[in-house]
Amino acid sequence: MKDYKELAWLMERIIHKYNQFEKKPQVYCKDIILTQPEIHTIAIVGDYEGIGITQLAKMRGITKGAASQMIYKLVDKGLVEKRVSPDSDAAVSLYLTKKGKKARSEHRKLHENMGTMYEKMLDQIPEETLESMKQFLKAFDDALDKM
Repeated sequence: MKDYKELAWLMERIIHKYNQFEKKPQVYCKDIILTQPEIHTIAIVGDYEGIGITQLAKMRGITKGAASQMIYKLVDKGLVEKRVSPDSDAAVSLYLTKKGKKARSEHRKLHENMGTMYEKMLDQIPEETLESMKQFLKAFDDALDKM
């Protein structure tokens, strides 16, 4: 493909659609309303109990300031708990509360259902094409980091 414009427009369109989806709050456990960035932050904290802000920011691909602001929101909502790090009094470790664990569990169920849909789509694509797609997406991710 010599003309990158069609691919660039498609990528931009997908990014815009995903940004709209990310902003739309979802209901978890009947009474917990969260955006995609919030629930994905909860998922990471649940997967890596005791994680610090710096590691969380790196995993989410956001700044430490943005990660810190997100954690303040989630603490206020009663979903995440901050504790003094066992490694340093200046650092914090993050843990899910009981309510946070409940939201994470609901989110996992949602991903299981979505995973089935994505598996059906990906099963129709040849393995070598998937590898090429993965390489492209990693290169695109790296390019965005450099911008």
